[in-house]
Amino acid sequence: MKMDKKRFIYSLKKGFVFYALSTIATALLMVGFIDGTSIAELMDVEGWVFFIASCISHASQLMLVPYALFVVLLALQLPRVATITQTTAATLIFILLLLDSQVYAIYRFHINGMILGMVFGDGASQIFTFDTMLYLKEGLRFLVVVAAIVLLQWMARYVLRKRGKAYVWPVALAFAGCTLYAHVWHIYASFMQHQSVTKSAALIPYFFPTTANGLLLNMGIVAPESFDDRASSRQSTDIVYPLHELETVKPDSLPNIVLIAIDSWNSRTLTPECMPNVYRFAEQNQWFTNHLSSSNGTRSSIFGIFFGLSCYYWESFVPSHVYPLFIDRLIELGYKCQTYPSATLLDPPFDKAIFGRLKGLNITVEGDNVFDRDKKLTSMFVSDLGKQEKGKPFFSFLFYDLPHSFELTAEQNKPFSPAWSYADYTKLNNDLDPTPFWNLYRNCCHQDDKMIGEVLKALDEGGHLDNTIVILTGDHSQEFNENRRNYWGHNSNFSVNQTGVPLVCHFPGAEAAKYKHRTTHYDIVPTLMSHYLGVRNPADDYSMGRSLHDTTPRRWHLVGSNLNYAFIIGGDTILEKKAEGALEVFDPKMKPVTDFKMPVKEFDEAIKNMNKFFK
Repeated sequence: MKMDKKRFIYSLKKGFVFYALSTIATALLMVGFIDGTSIAELMDVEGWVFFIASCISHASQLMLVPYALFVVLLALQLPRVATITQTTAATLIFILLLLDSQVYAIYRFHINGMILGMVFGDGASQIFTFDTMLYLKEGLRFLVVVAAIVLLQWMARYVLRKRGKAYVWPVALAFAGCTLYAHVWHIYASFMQHQSVTKSAALIPYFFPTTANGLLLNMGIVAPESFDDRASSRQSTDIVYPLHELETVKPDSLPNIVLIAIDSWNSRTLTPECMPNVYRFAEQNQWFTNHLSSSNGTRSSIFGIFFGLSCYYWESFVPSHVYPLFIDRLIELGYKCQTYPSATLLDPPFDKAIFGRLKGLNITVEGDNVFDRDKKLTSMFVSDLGKQEKGKPFFSFLFYDLPHSFELTAEQNKPFSPAWSYADYTKLNNDLDPTPFWNLYRNCCHQDDKMIGEVLKALDEGGHLDNTIVILTGDHSQEFNENRRNYWGHNSNFSVNQTGVPLVCHFPGAEAAKYKHRTTHYDIVPTLMSHYLGVRNPADDYSMGRSLHDTTPRRWHLVGSNLNYAFIIGGDTILEKKAEGALEVFDPKMKPVTDFKMPVKEFDEAIKNMNKFFK
C-alpha cells in the first residue's frame, strides 16, 4: 500500500531521530575506548574537546549508512523493511565496535586485516581457543545490544510523538560542526605535535583525521622540533645480508641442538613450585635471568630467535626469499632438522619465512586441543630421539602453546587455586584481582613443565646431553597487569612484562652459572654460530646480537616489527614508534614520559644499526 505524504514525512523524521540517538550511543561507546589507557593521563581540555567531537563526528558518519539505506527503502514504499534494515545495520555496526573495543583493550590496536587473517586463516582453530562459557557471555552481550537498539527505536517514536519534530537542522549542523572542527583542528595539532590530540585520535576505530604537514611546510610555517623520521622512511628492498660473506671452518665435532620455546612464557613461573623440572634444569645449567625477547608477539619473536635480527626486516626478507643464515649453516653441515609445533607453522608462515629451505617438516601436530597437541609433540620428539642416526647431528625445534591458550580441563587445572576454568577476557579491567587468572596460567605452565621434563629425561637417559645443546626460552611473555596500567596478555606494549622471558641453556661441558647481565633473543644465533658451527665473522656481520656471555650492555635494544617497533634504552625506558608514525615514550612501568630529551647521537647510531642490512 502506497504511503501518503504525511506518513512518509513522519517515517522520515522517525528514522532521523533514530539516527541521532544511535549516533550518540555509538559516540559514547567510542569515548569509552580511552578508559584504562595511558593516553587518559595526557588529556587536557584541548584533547577532550577534540576527542569527544571526533567521536561524535565519526559515529555520525558510521550511522549515516543505516539511515541512507532507510531513506532509499522508504522511497521505494517499503517502510517496514526500511525500519528493520536501519535497525539491523545499526546493530551490526554497534556489535562490531563492541568487539573492536574488546580487541583494543587486550591488544591496543583495532580489528584489522592481521586479526581477520589470524581468525579465518590456516590453523585459526589452533591459535584461538575459547571456552563455551565465553561464547555464551558474548552472546548475552550481543542480545543486550539488540535490546538497546530496539529501545532506541522506541525512543525515536516517543520523542517524535511528544515533541512533534525531529530537530533535523540543529542535529545535522551539530554533527557537521563536529566533523569540520575535528579535521581542521587535527591538521593544526598534528603539525604542532599536541599529544592529547594526536594520541586520542588513534583510539577511535577506523578514524582517519586529516593532516596537511607538507602543505603547511610549503606555506612557510615552521614545525616544532620532531622525532627523526628516518627510521620509518627506509622502504628499500635492496638487501645486503650478511654484510660480508661468511668465513667458516668445519668444527672438529658438531653438537646436536634442541631449541624449546614456550609461547607466552612469563618469567615469574620459573619456580620450583610451578615448573620444577625446568627449574631444576636451570639450576644445573646456565640461567640467564635478565633476558629480553625481540618482540611482544610470536611472529617477531621467533623471527628474532632464528635470524638474530629484528622483525623490522620481515617485509623485505620474506618476499625476497632471504632465509636465516643459521638454518643455512645447519644444512651445510649436514644436520638433520625437524620441527615439533603445537600451533601450525602456516600462520604466521614460519614454514616459508624461516624453514623454507627445509623439507619434510612437521608443519602441525594432530590433537583435539592444545594440551593434546603439546603432549603429542613431546611423544613425537621422544620417539624420534630414539631413532636418531648415530654420528649425524640433529636440530630440533619444539614449540609449546599451552600457556598461550589457557585450555585445561578441570582435572588438568591444578595445582594452583583458586583458578579460572577458562580465560574470561570480558572480566579484565584495572581493578580485577589477577590471582585466579594467574593461577590458570600457572597451571598451564605446570602441565607443560611435566612434558618438557619428559624431553629432558629422554635426552639425559639416552646419553645425549654430553653432545647436545639445549636452549629453553619463550617467544615473548604474558602480562597480568603487573604495572597496574590495565595491560593484559601480549602485543600491547614493549615493557619487560611482555618482552622479558626466561633463558636456560645447556652447553656440553659448561659449568652451571646464573647470569644477571642483559641478554636478548638476538644473542642466541651468534653464540651458536661462532662457538659451535664454525663461523668466524663478527656477530654484527649477520645479526643484532653478540655472544650470550658478552656482558657488554645491550643499549638501544630493538623490539617489534617494521610498522610498530620500539627501542629499549637505559633504565628500560621505551621509545615506541607507532604504526601511524607517532613516537611515544614510556618508563619501565608503562607510565608516559612527556619531557623526554632525545639523545640525538645515540639515536642516530641506533637507526643506522637498524638499517645496516639495507644497501
